[in-house]
Amino acid sequence: MENKTGKYFKYAIGEILLVIIGILIAVSINGWNEDRKLANEEQSLLKDLKQEMELNLKSLETVITQHEESLKAAEEIRKLFDDRDAFNKMPEETFAELCGRMEKNSTYDPQSGILNSLINSGRLSLFSNKELKYLLASFKESTVDAFEDTHAIQRERPTLMHESFLGAYEKKDGKIISYNPKQRYDSEAFRLYANLYFFWVRTGGLKEERELKQELEKIIKLINQEIKK
Repeated sequence: MENKTGKYFKYAIGEILLVIIGILIAVSINGWNEDRKLANEEQSLLKDLKQEMELNLKSLETVITQHEESLKAAEEIRKLFDDRDAFNKMPEETFAELCGRMEKNSTYDPQSGILNSLINSGRLSLFSNKELKYLLASFKESTVDAFEDTHAIQRERPTLMHESFLGAYEKKDGKIISYNPKQRYDSEAFRLYANLYFFWVRTGGLKEERELKQELEKIIKLINQEIKK
């Protein structure tokens, strides 16, 4: 009886161990499958996010190029303020074209559907790269900061342009007979926004816009590192 009891006891322990091992194996397999599922989801999100960020970078580069042309035109106009002879020799069409280039002020509205979805759903936590998560979480705030100067120009531009344009209309007997863009040259409003906004404010804004571009390039670089080839 003692021998039989011992055998049954060992058999029972063996059965229990097999059940425990089976459970552990099942848990491990389920965990592995879940990790693989999350890893696949991360890869899919990274690829979608990469497309969105590359489009945003391309759009940002276009805006920066335009703002650089605006600043260059402002610099040329500021030189004319100190050289009236050069201004007098300049054709009306050339001066008008120069003013048009200076006054361009495109704003930046990046696509953010995928990024917003990641943040709002909490799926940003799926990304294993901490630096990437931080840059993505702060991207919207960085964009707002980088374009504060552009929006400042946008707010003041209509009023100052209107004032300077009024002085460019030639009147006779109270009626407008022609428009001469060079009449804006002596307008205080024109000189104010050419010097203050399109030169000084634009200079500071471009610095921040270029920093945002570097940040975007870094985000894309980190995404590429995380995407498995």
